[in-house]
Amino acid sequence: MSVTATWKGGPPAAAEKPAKQRYLAVDGLRGVCALALLFTHVAMIAGVLGTKELGGTIASTSAVGGFFTGGLQIFAGVFFVLTGMFVYQGFAKSIINGTPRKREGTVIRRALRLLPAYYVMYFVVLIALNLQQVDSVWDVLRPMALLHIYDWDGWSNGMEITWTVPDMAQFYLLLPLLAWATFKFASRGETARARAYRMMLPVPVLFAAGIAWLLYSQMNGLGTRALFWYPMGLMPEVAIGMVIAIWLELQKAAPGEAPKLLTFAGRHRVLFLGIALTCLLINCARPGSEIGMDDYYSLTALGIFYGLLAILSASLLLSMVAPGPESRLIRAVFTNRVILFIGKISYGVYLWQFAVMHFYLQKPNAYFNGEPMPLMLIRAGTGFWELQLVTLVGTIILSTISYYLLERPLMNWGERVIKRRAARKAAAVPRQREESVPV
Repeated sequence: MSVTATWKGGPPAAAEKPAKQRYLAVDGLRGVCALALLFTHVAMIAGVLGTKELGGTIASTSAVGGFFTGGLQIFAGVFFVLTGMFVYQGFAKSIINGTPRKREGTVIRRALRLLPAYYVMYFVVLIALNLQQVDSVWDVLRPMALLHIYDWDGWSNGMEITWTVPDMAQFYLLLPLLAWATFKFASRGETARARAYRMMLPVPVLFAAGIAWLLYSQMNGLGTRALFWYPMGLMPEVAIGMVIAIWLELQKAAPGEAPKLLTFAGRHRVLFLGIALTCLLINCARPGSEIGMDDYYSLTALGIFYGLLAILSASLLLSMVAPGPESRLIRAVFTNRVILFIGKISYGVYLWQFAVMHFYLQKPNAYFNGEPMPLMLIRAGTGFWELQLVTLVGTIILSTISYYLLERPLMNWGERVIKRRAARKAAAVPRQREESVPV
């Protein structure tokens, strides 16, 4: 039995439970990933991680701290594997089982989950920290249109981490298109297994596109930002999520045809956690690059990181969702109340962390059309643990407010809208006229 349950808690749910059941450990995994990224970003600004972005080499202020925090950015890939899995799973279920897919509400749910919290954060930092940069209406509209990642010269204070939002939005659009493109071909499979493996046709294409972008971006000196801020760089992670989604639905439709790796992962969850931990430690050691720095400085180093990113993300997710016996370790680490709460508000924790650091580090005259400094120019002016505590507490407060006053109410409203639309459509379908039968 996989480590699953509803939001309200309760015993692990069987794999045959309705699709609305969520993977409880995955919610905790979101919290772990959000905290890991917060730690590494605070380390960058506090000077624990060295940098070469300011001209010359500025070394890490802590060898031990630089070693461990320098490897944590690898957790960003997990979010994209989750996107591939959850967005593609409905399509996989429909095609593998040969049943119509419920299309109601997909766009509304994704838009309400991604955009409102992002827009609120954007307008806060726009007014507080970026008015002096506004020269035209396009300067304001570009981040709203999710195009700001393609204009690094106009990068906004507090928006440093928001490259993932446009990437996610583009994958929300791409994945349904991929499912549509492979629908006829996959549906012709005579068995559930055949249909499942036909659905994987886009997977090698996405892997090839990601590797090609890695080579092209680095051989042309575009840097690490271009590699990951453009969606092509994370296509392999999304492809991994697609594969896991297909495997899970195949296991439900034809348990005897379940992939051996999925079955093995369900029986050896701790082993897969160990694989992920090994990838993390290797990434901390920065093979091919420099330990304790905030970037990778060779194609070899980025290639190794690229592979580690995929293996860690796949191993972590398989350890959570593969059908099989529970793991006490996973339950203790990923389903305790604290980490589940962080997982619930993890989107806000991710969005607000750079804004909180700006609010704490900028001088009083920096706000509201003042002259704020880029964080990289005021880095290393505050102790790591001081900045870590302030950033953690600040993001949790803002994320909690965002979740309970904005995100959850809007998502609940969206569900009501979806239900009303479905009810109207059902009522509009003409009923079959009953013929009277003489007695």
